[in-house]
Amino acid sequence: MFRLLSLFFVVFSGALNAVSLSKVEDIVSRKMLNPDIPALAVSIISSGKIVHLSAKGFSDLDNQIHATVDTPFHVASVSKTVTNMVVFHMVQSGKIRLHENINNYLPFNVINPHHPKDQITVAELLNHLSGVLDNEDFYLPYWSNPQGDPKFGLEGFLKNYLVPGGRFYTQKNFEDADRYKVYDYSNTGYALLGLIVERVSGKTFDDYVNEYLFSPLGIKHSAFSLGYFDNKDVSKTYTSAEGKLRFKGFNGYPDYPAGLLRTSIADYSRLIAGYLNADKSPFPLTQKTTSLITPEIIDDKDRAYTWFVRKINDHRYYHHDGADLGARAEVIMDVKNRNAVMVFTNSETDLSSLIAEIEAAVFGQL
Repeated sequence: MFRLLSLFFVVFSGALNAVSLSKVEDIVSRKMLNPDIPALAVSIISSGKIVHLSAKGFSDLDNQIHATVDTPFHVASVSKTVTNMVVFHMVQSGKIRLHENINNYLPFNVINPHHPKDQITVAELLNHLSGVLDNEDFYLPYWSNPQGDPKFGLEGFLKNYLVPGGRFYTQKNFEDADRYKVYDYSNTGYALLGLIVERVSGKTFDDYVNEYLFSPLGIKHSAFSLGYFDNKDVSKTYTSAEGKLRFKGFNGYPDYPAGLLRTSIADYSRLIAGYLNADKSPFPLTQKTTSLITPEIIDDKDRAYTWFVRKINDHRYYHHDGADLGARAEVIMDVKNRNAVMVFTNSETDLSSLIAEIEAAVFGQL
């Protein structure tokens, strides 16, 4: 086991001056004046150290429970950044190969009916180039009607969705000839990555994440399944209708490695800080591996495994966001300068402008 990376996470740096951090407090306080935002959690990493960590508002409006830096928020597709790390942990250990046919790792064959002779690789799943689609006819009831943890295991769901004869199988679950193997964002592809982790490791996806990523870093308020929490500790997710905020229930869907992570701002900050400092302190991924995932950005067209490139205030960052019913999350990171900003909310408020304001206040002179 790795020793805890406490140096980076409990000692706040003086790398940013007090004026910059005071501006952040003002920016967040102004944002909280929006009545459609129950809570906001914010973290800033500068030069590899956490310099700001805060949570404001309520994780549960009905019971007036305040959000804290340890409150687990639903981060939707930001979950993929964690699934990415788990997959690359297995790549690093030689148990998975990026350009291997995924059928060599699965208990059934996944074949695109429009291109039956072709194969799908692990790298293509990570890069949304696999030709495996999210069929909205199947997923929309899960997205619009929260029912908590899925009733299907990954293997049962994916076999029924991707293998002929399955309950949910249709050729519409795959790209056709005209758009084959072009970029098409795929949550189902990340569910397949989760199943590959399970089959190769012999552990459940949740257990593998906890054993090889969360536990070594002292991460205690994060999981892909609600069953790991007392629900009263998890931030509720709120939608706005007719001027009122409403909690419809905890989100859930069977492709959970793609988007069902609940994590606290403190936990996720610890994870990203460790990632940015992989060359300086023990981390489940080596610096060689993190450089493979997110190499130095050259231009705006760059895209890494899982991560996207976004230009904010003339600076380029690796970026990922997440959006679900009553949940938004966004994270940017600069691997060269070891900087990052991340924001979670339990509402459907767009966070792009907030990220840009915070970035300008703290990294405007890069």
